[in-house]
Amino acid sequence: MHPYRLLLPAALLLSDLASAHPVPLPNPHIPGYSFPESESQLMDWINQPTPANTRQIYRHGWGLWASLTAPSGQSEFDIPNVPVYLTWLTPAEVAALPSDPEQLKAQAATPRQLQLRVPRQFQRVPGFQEKLQAKKAELSAKANPSISDMRDTSVFEMVAYDPAAAEFARKNQLFSKAELTKLYNAGNASIPAFPSNAVTIKPVYKLVSKANMIKGSSLYVMPAWPGTPKVTPDIEKNGFSEDKWPGCVYIDAKNPGKSKADRTDPSCSHPNASNTFALGDFIAYPVTADNVKQFQQLVQAQLKQSVEVGDALILMAMHVTTREITEWTWQTYFWTPNPAKPPLPGNRAAAAARPAQVAWPAAHYAMSIGYQMVAPNQPINGGKSVGQPVTVYNPYLESDFNAATFTAPPVNVGIYSPVSKRTFRGTVGVQTNCMTCHSGASVQMDSKASAIGYSTNFYIPRDAPMFKGNLQTDFLWSIADDAK
Repeated sequence: MHPYRLLLPAALLLSDLASAHPVPLPNPHIPGYSFPESESQLMDWINQPTPANTRQIYRHGWGLWASLTAPSGQSEFDIPNVPVYLTWLTPAEVAALPSDPEQLKAQAATPRQLQLRVPRQFQRVPGFQEKLQAKKAELSAKANPSISDMRDTSVFEMVAYDPAAAEFARKNQLFSKAELTKLYNAGNASIPAFPSNAVTIKPVYKLVSKANMIKGSSLYVMPAWPGTPKVTPDIEKNGFSEDKWPGCVYIDAKNPGKSKADRTDPSCSHPNASNTFALGDFIAYPVTADNVKQFQQLVQAQLKQSVEVGDALILMAMHVTTREITEWTWQTYFWTPNPAKPPLPGNRAAAAARPAQVAWPAAHYAMSIGYQMVAPNQPINGGKSVGQPVTVYNPYLESDFNAATFTAPPVNVGIYSPVSKRTFRGTVGVQTNCMTCHSGASVQMDSKASAIGYSTNFYIPRDAPMFKGNLQTDFLWSIADDAK
């Protein structure tokens, strides 16, 4: 692990500031893919949704995934040759970067630390923490837990900014509430727009540890996403959290290779070759003698679990957004047992469009993608919430959301269909749209104004009256949440 290195004060660029030299997205050499793609080209694909244009959007999403998961050639967090995305800085790291050279010198002795947390958005689910603690207490109280009881339903996340996004945020001090207040007081409705090559991500992990292994074996147990459920009164009230997902999959923690498994065990009682995966089926970071101290610090301080050599951190999901269009592009990825036949919100057409440049194990993940709030697409301002819903969400980040998570503003106007003469009104996490929800990202500046919450799936213009008294944060909840 390398410390931050000292710079000349005239050249405070993020690529130089960080110990791992945050790596921009590389070219994955996928024919027809480019980054950043022009806004006009992307909008043509969005506004003319022919099968060919839809395939172009799928290609764009897979191109981003191939680039994010490509090997960087760098070591980070005592892990050799990490993927490109793991070289990027968290908001806390960006906010902490000093501009004074003497402070940089002092910081040079401080190595980076891996930072994970329970997904921040879960804090918006009423009673989430109490429910989480009750689950842990129930498991520890059982003398002989069943395989189903052993399923690991905990996930952890971090947020990271690519070099362009990080440098822009640092230069404009976007993680400073004082600077945000200055912007608002100067009459700005929003923070400055990020550059078109800005990317932010939210990777989601599980810790493969003995705490969730079948006794006397190396088989770790977890649920796998079963697909978008029919919304029931129970889901309205409690969400569709991971502990409610049926079945089990198993990971042989001693197998670093690739398995032939492609399904779940519906009864959680018969681990076999069809439902037992290898660590090599995941983007995974084994805990070794070289990095165990790094993981022990992380787990003991943040995740409250034990960790030892032989455990592993596995990537389960990732939100990815880019500023290539004004309302950002939205694609989200999640691990699935059979990537050729992914469950909703993935789809087989997107899976079939996955190019060969998406290498294994990145090819074991499904993609949900949508570059608009409703179909047909509406203008940034002056549009209507009319047409069909575009559902884009990540099972590992939004399925927990119950109806109580979403409170006005914004008012849920739904999406009116001129064909059916009915209004679709999404109320829970499995009915959401990334762009819709992130359109509300803002900081409350006027105590008399209402703070803006999460939203499900409908059209929201940038000039909506609800933004009065709030400073928009260019679709990034990470700025609204992490600014101090």
